[in-house]
Amino acid sequence: MANEEILKDEDMVEYDTFTYELNGKTMEWAITDEFEFEGKKYIVCAEVIGDTLSDEGLYLFESVSDEGDEITVRNIESEDEYNRVVDEYCNLSEEEAE
Repeated sequence: MANEEILKDEDMVEYDTFTYELNGKTMEWAITDEFEFEGKKYIVCAEVIGDTLSDEGLYLFESVSDEGDEITVRNIESEDEYNRVVDEYCNLSEEEAE
């Protein structure tokens, strides 16, 4: 991930941030959560606007580690995989809320 930084929100929660191009636009993202599913790692991100997190929704990306500490972020290309990952994240979120 390039340009990794730390962002603190109004509650002083710290987030790792990175830049990533989505739909032809380079954007800054904050990692709000991460989890493993079906042998892969995924990150949950919110777009960073100024010094705050966007409330426009969360985005899911696949996270792949290389031989060092570097992380590569990938779009989830398969609609079927994306839907399974969304379902799993929703289930995990519900379990944490209980």
